[in-house]
Amino acid sequence: MWIPMDSIFDLGLPGPSGNENDTYVSGDSIYKVNNLLNSNGVCKLLNKVLLHNIIFPNTFYKLHGFAGYNGRSVMPVLIQRRIRNAQPATQIMIDTYMAALGFTKQDSVGKFSNGVFLVWDVVPRNVLVDSDGDMYVVDAEIGRISEK
Repeated sequence: MWIPMDSIFDLGLPGPSGNENDTYVSGDSIYKVNNLLNSNGVCKLLNKVLLHNIIFPNTFYKLHGFAGYNGRSVMPVLIQRRIRNAQPATQIMIDTYMAALGFTKQDSVGKFSNGVFLVWDVVPRNVLVDSDGDMYVVDAEIGRISEK
């Protein structure tokens, strides 16, 4: 599906944005419009999404479509379930959660490996915890060890 940039606000209310994503919130969904600045292209981004969905299935992404300016830009639009009534997790909570998933802490904060995948940027701004203590990694950088 193609979403012209003049219709982008139809996705929902603008939410928090970062270096690579503008977000839009609608009901139980968050749309992330990725500008590909940090992704090295559409294929690399979609590969990262597939890896995210393998490791963190409770916050899986789906490809919703593409946005952009006709003839000038293409930006993938991803959709993810909105985590309600949650707050940023502490790094200790994150480290414990990642260990429970079989990952070992690496040489820098928020970086983990399980021998197959390397996951980094798993820090409080990218991980939520709800009132039941359930953890949700909503954004992380991921690669296969063989790709590094």
